[in-house]
Amino acid sequence: MSLIRHLALLWLAVLAGSVAALCLGALDYPLHAAWAMLTDYDPADPAQAIMAGMRLPRVIAAVVVGAALAVAGVIMQAMTRNPLADPGLTGVNAGAALAVVLGLYAFGAVSQPVVAGLALLGAALAAVLVRLLAGGGDSTLRLPLAGAAFGTLCLSLVALIVLLNPEARNIYRFWMVGSLAVSDMAAVLRLAPIAGIGIVIALLAARPIEALMLGVEMGSALGLNVGRVMGLGLAAVAMTAGASVAIAGPVGFIGLIAPHIARRFGGGLAAQVLLACPIGAGLAVFADLAGRWFARPAELQLGIVLAMVGAPAFMILVRRMLREAA
Repeated sequence: MSLIRHLALLWLAVLAGSVAALCLGALDYPLHAAWAMLTDYDPADPAQAIMAGMRLPRVIAAVVVGAALAVAGVIMQAMTRNPLADPGLTGVNAGAALAVVLGLYAFGAVSQPVVAGLALLGAALAAVLVRLLAGGGDSTLRLPLAGAAFGTLCLSLVALIVLLNPEARNIYRFWMVGSLAVSDMAAVLRLAPIAGIGIVIALLAARPIEALMLGVEMGSALGLNVGRVMGLGLAAVAMTAGASVAIAGPVGFIGLIAPHIARRFGGGLAAQVLLACPIGAGLAVFADLAGRWFARPAELQLGIVLAMVGAPAFMILVRRMLREAA
C-alpha cells in the first residue's frame, strides 16, 4: 500500500509540473487556457495554439525521456553494482551520437524524425556490440569496461567526423547538449512505445538482476542463467536510453540521480523501477520548465539545466562513498 501511495503522490507532482510547463514560459497563460486547449481546442486562439503546438510536445517528451532514463539508470546501477553508473556506461549514448553524425555527414541536414531514427539505430547496435564484447557469464565488471572502451572509440570517430564537416558540427552541437526544443509530437509518439517496452523488460528482469546482486554463485544456485539475465537488463537499458537519446539527445544525470532517490523510498528493485519512472519524469519536466522560465525570453537547454543540478549531486555522492569507504 505504501508503494501505491508513493507512486500516486509522485505522479501527482509530475502532473502539477506538466500543467505548470503548459502555462509558463516566454509568455505566461492562465490555467483555464490550458484546460480549454485540452478539452475544447480552438486553433484560432493564439494561447491554445502555442500550448498545443510547442509546449505539449515538450511536456510529453520530458515525461518519456525522464522516465526512460531513470529506469535505465536503476538497471545499470544494479547490473554493475556501481551506484555511480548511468546509461552512458553501456556505450549507448556514444553509439547514438556516432550514428547521428554519420548520417549528417552522409546526407547533410535531415529532419528531426530522421535524426531520431539514426540515434535509436545507433543505440541498439551499440548495446548489441557491447554485449558481445563483454561475453557471457558474470558481466558486472566486463560490461562497463566494454561499454567504456566502445564509447571511447565512438566518440573519437565522432570528433573526427565533426572536424571534417562544419555543417554536421553545427547540427550535432545543438543535439549533443540535450534539448526538447525541437520535440516533434509524431516522433515522440513513435518512440514512446519503445521506451515503454524497455520499462516492461526492466520490470520482468528486476527480480533476477536483484538475485545476481548477491553474487553469481548465489544466482546460479537459484537456477538463473546469468548471461540471459544480463542480456535482458542490457536490452532494457538499450530500449529506454536509446528512445530517450533519439528524442532529446544524450541527456545526462537523470539516470544517475533518480535511482538514488528511488532507493530512499525502500523496496526491491522492481519497486525502484516503478518509483524511478515518476521521479525521472518529474526531474525532466521541472528542469525543462526552469530552463524556459528563468531564462526567458531565451531558454537554457535541458542538458545544461540538468548538468547544473546533477554535477553538485554527483560530487555529493562521490564524497559520501569515499567517507563510507574510509
